[in-house]
Amino acid sequence: MAAMQERTDLLELLRTEAPPECVDGMVGLQTAELGTGRTAAVVTLSRPAQHNALSLAGWRRLGEVFTALADQPTLRVVVVRGAGGRAFSAGADISEFPALRLTPADADAYNAFIAHALRAVQALPVPVIAMVDGLAVGGGCELAAACDLRIASTRSRFGIPIGRLGVTLGLTETRAVVDALGSANLLYLVASGRLIDVHQAMAFGFVQQAVDPEALHEEVGALVVAVAASSEVTIRATKVTAALSADPDVTDDHPTLRELHEQAYGGADLKEGVAAFLAGRTPLFTTERTSRHGSA
Repeated sequence: MAAMQERTDLLELLRTEAPPECVDGMVGLQTAELGTGRTAAVVTLSRPAQHNALSLAGWRRLGEVFTALADQPTLRVVVVRGAGGRAFSAGADISEFPALRLTPADADAYNAFIAHALRAVQALPVPVIAMVDGLAVGGGCELAAACDLRIASTRSRFGIPIGRLGVTLGLTETRAVVDALGSANLLYLVASGRLIDVHQAMAFGFVQQAVDPEALHEEVGALVVAVAASSEVTIRATKVTAALSADPDVTDDHPTLRELHEQAYGGADLKEGVAAFLAGRTPLFTTERTSRHGSA
């Protein structure tokens, strides 16, 4: 009964807009209790009249939010969403460009805030799920790419039509998108200027699951609950090891991998998982996050 209540509370949060008191700098932050010391955070891009386009202040705030979330010991998963039901995010606020992004020096300063925000998302030691409903364009598509998983409604569309502006992608943004959908598909999105639908995004490997809009909250909620019920060290090790695997020079004796190995095979979760499997019961993993993971 408790698990059902936790799921209901989470779904209620996902189905409703972030209230004004939870929004600061166009970014909302709310927390859902998942039971026995586990929490989920819901980060809302909250500027619906502008399709959740992020100003420079919005990018700055997004970086601050994710940097702070990294130090939350009960956190197990984060959901990023857009307000208003029409867009995840239309990206950067182009109306600011004349004043803030039309010289190389200004662009460097502006891009640094975007890069910091995306790196903070990627560095989080727990999974980050992009819940996409509507447009994910430009910087919005890049932000979705920086997340670990993307669950999207069938009315979602994705694109990076920056060829119409004459701007370039920074290295951090490029790496995020290339990791998520490949260099050829990135070039296709930029060169064509097209917005692709969710089925094409799935074919590119960008979206993990496409669902009807009315089922989006339920599917994301189910994934959040599944993550929270899993071994924290297993989920964290998978995220960190996957990131390290992109570097061909990393070997099994990398200090971060050794640390994760020791935490898993010397910790309590493995013993509990095996015992629960053999007894035919649901495992009850430790609620405390293991010591600060080694940074990739």
